[in-house]
Amino acid sequence: MTPCPPGSGGVRGSSRAHLTGRTGSARVARMNEWRIGFAGFGNVNRALFRMLESRREELRARHGLRFRVTMIATRRLGSIVDAGGIDAAAAAEGAWRGGPETLAAVREAPIDLLFEGTTLDPRTGQPATDHVRAALERGVSVVSANKGPLAFAARDLLRLARARGAGFRFESAVADCLPIFDLCEVAVPAGRVTAYRGVLNSTSNLVLQAMTRGVPMAEAVKDAQARGIAEAEPSHDLDGWDQTVKAVILSNVLFGQDLRPADVERTPLDAVDPGWVRAEERAGSTVRLAASGESGGAARVGPLSFPAGSFLASLAGGSLGIEIETEMAGTLRVAGVDPGVEHTAYGMLSDLVAIHLGRRLIPTPLLD
Repeated sequence: MTPCPPGSGGVRGSSRAHLTGRTGSARVARMNEWRIGFAGFGNVNRALFRMLESRREELRARHGLRFRVTMIATRRLGSIVDAGGIDAAAAAEGAWRGGPETLAAVREAPIDLLFEGTTLDPRTGQPATDHVRAALERGVSVVSANKGPLAFAARDLLRLARARGAGFRFESAVADCLPIFDLCEVAVPAGRVTAYRGVLNSTSNLVLQAMTRGVPMAEAVKDAQARGIAEAEPSHDLDGWDQTVKAVILSNVLFGQDLRPADVERTPLDAVDPGWVRAEERAGSTVRLAASGESGGAARVGPLSFPAGSFLASLAGGSLGIEIETEMAGTLRVAGVDPGVEHTAYGMLSDLVAIHLGRRLIPTPLLD
């Protein structure tokens, strides 16, 4: 994979002209205060907002990272914009109404970095893709937990970010804070990623495990909802669309391909034969609904049978994990145990720190 090009990290003002490399970028960035905007203020961005506030002093002491929140925009409430900084208590309570709609706020608000956390439309990638593009066109850095922009426009958005000197990172778009792209950035400085296999959706993983015990799918879904793992409307998880979008992101970013969700072979959970699943279990294997892809080849989402004791077979409950095959570093594996909203928020915080320290763009063949 190609190394990340040096650049500014998205700080504002006259400092940009003085950023000449990775070390200088980090040094100058630590002397500036980031003006932060939120597109969407649902569970993830609210958790991130609380996390930033609670870790404000730690971020300043460890990384020289100072910030103030100057924009919050939602589809339901409109937007609140304050160049002097938004009151944390008022923001937490959602105590505002009106203001510009989200896209207009992204285009005009005084921000240096945007956290994109709006609702995913897996079939169009909108409106998140427009939000990300509007920010990058201004030279505003973006951290996205939204899968849509990466599934539908990764190449264009990454190249736009490079052209504008902005940061664009998206670790939380695939598996909460599971460090997939960070891992490849550090562990694969030469050679290429050649293949991946991953269990990347907690709901389908939990439901499929219940099916192996003979629990009807509808009952397993209700249990997952009661445990707070499944959404009230879990169809995108159960029909494989969530992992399909993630497979597109992985194939495009890791391999430099140009896939769209419609290109992925997808088997929904209700098409999996429970009798076959139980037979595999009796034979000592474990079935997981998994995403897989290889360089230059197809991406797939569907049931895969893994030997007992293997890495992906060991992912119990709502745990997630991925195996990454490389040319030179062998097989890399990383897992997250029962991840949730806080973990997704932490992945976004980690991306903010990476951009602040000069790691603006995730290394990818898309930028070759």
